[in-house]
Amino acid sequence: MAAHSTALVTAPTVRIATGNRVAEVISLEPQPDGGHADPPALLVSFVWLRRFLRERHRYRYRDWVLDSGAFSAHNSGKEIRLAEYIEACRSLLGHDPTLTEVYSLDVIGDHHASRVNCDLMWEAGVPAVPTYHHGEPEAVLLDLARTYPKIALGGAVGLKPKYKMAWAAQCFARTWPKRIHGFGFGTFEMIVALPWHSVDASNWASGPCRYGNWKRYGRMSVRGSRQHLQEEVKYYLGIEQKARIRWQAQMRQLDTLPLERTP
Repeated sequence: MAAHSTALVTAPTVRIATGNRVAEVISLEPQPDGGHADPPALLVSFVWLRRFLRERHRYRYRDWVLDSGAFSAHNSGKEIRLAEYIEACRSLLGHDPTLTEVYSLDVIGDHHASRVNCDLMWEAGVPAVPTYHHGEPEAVLLDLARTYPKIALGGAVGLKPKYKMAWAAQCFARTWPKRIHGFGFGTFEMIVALPWHSVDASNWASGPCRYGNWKRYGRMSVRGSRQHLQEEVKYYLGIEQKARIRWQAQMRQLDTLPLERTP
């Protein structure tokens, strides 16, 4: 019988996207038995970076990644300057070991400009993860997958789940084996359906607080901005463990891939 690796599987990672919701929902309070829930991994938008850095001493988290927030900035009419983003990334990567990844600054609707930004970030010493967006030419996906050690899939918010997953599955079929992050692929069905290297969950707070939709409890009349969401965080940690068990062989395969960019 062949020997199996006993190395700890640390992917897929399900990241809690913080947005503008911070300490009151990220900080996991002591449990009745005196213990704590396992800390989550976070995805932080550059738009909210200052607030996160100011208040993160109040949080319990495993590690975090930095997203440019280009989509949110675009929708609100704000501009994120590449030089400013690169400077922040370089500074944080240089002294914060809990920052594990940085996502490239996209130019919404212009995949050529997005690619230029990503290359400039790498040249500046920031190993940025580029994003392939729904609707872009397939050649863009194939080129990103050939060039970078990890890519992300995005731009699919608003698509019907069945169509969204069919698109993601086709991206996997054309690039596997590849480390892939899924922006907005945060439901249980989406997380476990494909061997994602990571995904982010963005409605873990807005669902309960705004609409009363609780993953742990179902639909409730309890809502409002200051809810105790520890059980929602633990729900996603549970999905993370299920995905790691299901895709452990594939994650070990991804661990053997290089981390450098291909010229």
